[in-house]
Amino acid sequence: MSPTLVIRPFQTPARGVAQVPGSKSITNRALILAALADGVTLFTGALFSRDTRILIAALQSLGFEVSADESACTIRITGLGGRIPNARAKIHVGNAGTAARFLTAFLALAPEGRYELDGDEAMRARPMRGLLDALTAGGCRALQPDGSPASGFPFTLHTTGKLGRLEVDASASSQLLSALLMVIPLSAGASVSMKGSTVSEPFVEMTARMCGQFGRPLERLADGSWTCASPGAYVAQPTYAIEPDATAASYFIALPAVTGSRASVRIEGYADGGLQGDTAFAKVAAACGATLKPANGTLVTESWSGILGGDFDFNAFSDTFLTLATIATLAAGPVKIRGIAHTRKQETDRVLAMATELERLGIKVAPSAAELRADETLSSLTIFPGKAALRQAAADGPIAIRTYEDHRMAMSFGILGSFDLFGDGRPWIAIEDPACTGKTFPHFFQALEALRTNFVRVSVDGGAASGKSSTSRRLAQLHGLLHVDTGAHYRSLTRALLLAGATADDPASVKAGLGKLRIGSRVIARQGARSSALTLDGVLPDDADLRTPEVNAAVSKIAALPSVRTFLLEYQRAQVKLASDQGFAGVVMEGRDIGSVVLPDAEVRIFLEADPDARAQRRAAEGQSDQVTQRDHLDATRKTAPLICPQGAHRLDNTHKTLQEVVSEISDLIKIAALPR
Repeated sequence: MSPTLVIRPFQTPARGVAQVPGSKSITNRALILAALADGVTLFTGALFSRDTRILIAALQSLGFEVSADESACTIRITGLGGRIPNARAKIHVGNAGTAARFLTAFLALAPEGRYELDGDEAMRARPMRGLLDALTAGGCRALQPDGSPASGFPFTLHTTGKLGRLEVDASASSQLLSALLMVIPLSAGASVSMKGSTVSEPFVEMTARMCGQFGRPLERLADGSWTCASPGAYVAQPTYAIEPDATAASYFIALPAVTGSRASVRIEGYADGGLQGDTAFAKVAAACGATLKPANGTLVTESWSGILGGDFDFNAFSDTFLTLATIATLAAGPVKIRGIAHTRKQETDRVLAMATELERLGIKVAPSAAELRADETLSSLTIFPGKAALRQAAADGPIAIRTYEDHRMAMSFGILGSFDLFGDGRPWIAIEDPACTGKTFPHFFQALEALRTNFVRVSVDGGAASGKSSTSRRLAQLHGLLHVDTGAHYRSLTRALLLAGATADDPASVKAGLGKLRIGSRVIARQGARSSALTLDGVLPDDADLRTPEVNAAVSKIAALPSVRTFLLEYQRAQVKLASDQGFAGVVMEGRDIGSVVLPDAEVRIFLEADPDARAQRRAAEGQSDQVTQRDHLDATRKTAPLICPQGAHRLDNTHKTLQEVVSEISDLIKIAALPR
C-alpha cells in the first residue's frame, strides 16, 4: 500500500488543460482486436496503466509481438489473423476486469489450448460465471484446481477453437458480453445471444463500433442475438487513435464546482459522438449547475453557480457515479443516484464503499452503510449534503479516506478534498493508498496539481529561424497554454491583400484592403499543440496557401507597414482573453514584437537568438531560401515595432542547445510565474 496523501485544498480557481489519459476501455479492446487482425497496428494516445500493462504482458506471454513507448503513448502490435502462437501459458490478470474477461474469450479461439488463469483476491470475487458458462456450452472446459467446473478464478481453460451459438448471462457485467462479441467474427457461424438484459449498454455499443472500425461489423438480429455477416480476421489499422478517457474527464468537470469562481478547465477530446457513453456525465453536471462550453471536440467547464440536488439514473455510465456522489456533499439539496446495482461487484462494492466513507465524513446517506451491508440487492444511494457536518468531522485534522484498492474512490475523494472547507487552505481529507489510481490514471494527482496555477502570458521573440515556433508549440503542449503564431497572422493578411490586388509598394491599396477584411479566431490542433489560427470571414486559410512563392516574397514587406501592424495589434492582444475563455492555463505568443509591443507586461518574456550560420542551416532544412541576415535587417530597421530584445527579457542563445534544453530552461520560468500567489 502506498503512503497516505494529504490533499491540499485549492485556494485559487482551477485553471488549465486537464491531462486526461487515453481510455482504458478503448485501449484494452483495441489490443484484443489488433491481436486478432492480420498485420501491424499502431495506437496513438494509448493508456499505460496497471490494467493495460497486464493485458500487454499477457499477449506477449502468448507469443504476440507488442512494443510500447510510454513517453509517446504509443503501442505497436503485430496481429496474426486470429492465430494464438502459444497453446500453453500461465496468465495472472491481477484485478483487471477487462483483461480477465477479454483474454478468457480470446483464448477460446485456440485449438487444443490449455491456459492457467488466476487473479488477485478481489478478482476472484468478481463476476466470471456468465462468460465461463457460455464458453463451456460452446465446447471449452473451465476447471478449478480440483478438476470441478469453475465459476471464477483460478481456473484452467481447455479450448477447442470453435465457438458456435453462444448464450451469455451478462446481467452482472457488460464485459462478459463484450468479450464474446470481439471473438465471434473469428469463428464462422458463431453468434451470441443474451439471457435477459445487460448493464452498461453503451459499453456494448462501444465494442460493436470498434469491431466495425477494425473491419468486421457486427449485426444485431431481430431476436436480439449478435453475429458477423462477413466473418474472418480483423483488419489491421496503420494508425488508431485512442480517445481520452471520458470517465477520468468527469473529475475535471467536477473540479470547478469546488475551487471557486473564475475556474476554467479545458478537456481535450471530450465530445458527443465518440465511443464512450460516459460522456453522458456532462449532462448530469449541467443539470447540477455546471457551466459547460463544448466546441470542436473539446469541453471547457467553468465554475458552477452552485451544486444543485436531483435524482439521476447512472445505469449507462456508472463509473462516473462516484464523482457526483462526493461533490454532492456540498450540494444545495439531496442527490439521489440510481441504477448502480452492478457497481457493487466491481473493484470493490462501490456503493457500500462510498456510503461508508461519506458517513465517516459526517454525511448522512440512504440506505446507510449498515443497511447496504445487510442487503446486497439495494441499488441506489441518496446523499444528504452538509458542510457543517464535514467541518465537524474534520475539525481535528484530515480524515483518511479508505480507497479499498479502488482507483475511482481515490480520485473522487481527491476532487472533494480540493474544496477549501475551512476557508484557510487547511487540509481536511487524506487519501489512503493513492497509487491505486495506477489502474487507469497513474498520474492523476500530478494532473490535479497542474491545475493549481495562475494564468501566465509568455512572449517568445526572435529573428528568422531562431526556433520560435518549435519552442512555443512544445511549451504550449507541456503547460496547457494556447499557442499563437503571429507570423501566421501576417501571412494570412498578406495572402488576402494580394488576392484583393494590394501591394506593399502601394500603402493606400493595403489600407483599403484591410478595411474590407473581417478577421476572427479558431482554435485548432497543430503539431502537438492547440493553436489559435486567424480566420477571414470565418474561413481558415489552408497552410499551403500561406507559403506560396508569392506570399513568401511579399510577407516581410507587408508586415513592415504600420497600417498592417496597427490593424493586428488589438486582435493579437485579444488572444489572451480567448485563451482565458477557452480554459487554457495561459498563452504563449511568438513573433518579432511580442515582448516589446503586443504583450510588454507578459509574465515571461523570451528572446531567442542563434548565430546566422546556424539559422541559415535551419532555414534550408525547412526548404526556405530567404536570407536570414537580410530578414533580420528588414525586421530591425522597420519604423513600426522593430525587432529588438525587450528590456528585461530572458535572452537565450540556442545555437548549441537542443530543443529540449531550451524548453526546459523556459519551463522553469513558467512554473515560477504560474505559482499561486
